[in-house]
Amino acid sequence: MKEKINVSISVFEKNFKMAKHAYVLNSSMEACGCASAFIGDTEPMNEDRFLRSKLVVKSSTGILSTLGRGNARQIVAATIASCADPKQAMDTIAKIHRKLDKKFFNSDYLVLSAIMIFKNCKESEYDEVIARTRKIYSLERKAHPMITGREDLVNITLMALSGIEPESVVARAEHHFEALKEYYHLKNKIQYLSCMLSIFDGFPSEMAKSAKETHEALKSYGIRFDSYGMPIIGAISALVKRQDMDMVCASIRDVSERLKKIRGMGSMGAGKRIRNMIATAIVIDAYTADMNSTVRDSVSAAIISAIIAAEIACIVAASTAASASAASASN
Repeated sequence: MKEKINVSISVFEKNFKMAKHAYVLNSSMEACGCASAFIGDTEPMNEDRFLRSKLVVKSSTGILSTLGRGNARQIVAATIASCADPKQAMDTIAKIHRKLDKKFFNSDYLVLSAIMIFKNCKESEYDEVIARTRKIYSLERKAHPMITGREDLVNITLMALSGIEPESVVARAEHHFEALKEYYHLKNKIQYLSCMLSIFDGFPSEMAKSAKETHEALKSYGIRFDSYGMPIIGAISALVKRQDMDMVCASIRDVSERLKKIRGMGSMGAGKRIRNMIATAIVIDAYTADMNSTVRDSVSAAIISAIIAAEIACIVAASTAASASAASASN
């Protein structure tokens, strides 16, 4: 496990620097999202290949499309750069995205959903998984109309990819939702956790308790996630054995400290919150090396989604500050 972690840190550093160079005007946070898409690879991405893939993304999408112009565009480029035929991969992701877009609303989360379906399904399964995603979303929206939105799409896509029938997986999520009320009060947090936990087997009361214990264990090691990071906690609680939890938490803390030494990953760059997410992805990838790839992807998807959410929050905050400054100046 240590050897795999060491390789992953080295590869992440090279891919992070490559992403910063390829998208010179973007932030360290965005570069983290891109580099995190390569976690698990044993060799860094060739920069020329990535730059060609970047051009493929740009030339294959419209000006208003989030697929090629939104916060997830680097992750799209990273995904197709890893494929034998980037242009064909881009065309396929765009096809899935169009089919999803007919049923949902265009957003960065929709882009992540399309990527997840592309990476985890055969072509013959696309339509079925898209239909399941829509059905699960509708059922969740009916159960929790005030808190179900586009930020839930990644977790709902994971639910669809589980292969569990929509009614059954939503019923499981609802059982988890009720059990988690004992430990959490903010309904958004509960929903993020309940959707993630629904793809794993177990008794809701036990899994809710385990999620809370995992949350507290992470905090005791200085590893904190905001609301958008709650699915990460759910995945860790379901994947990590109780006897290994301290070891995993300590490893995440130590990897985060090592990542801090990379230029652009300190407090003036990506920051501790994002660094902890990347460290979690690296450690869990090593810990779950022999597990089902879809299960392992649940952690990666949750982490990339949380990074995108953080990016969006920063953009909204900057926009709000700029508007307030302009209003103040005009008075």
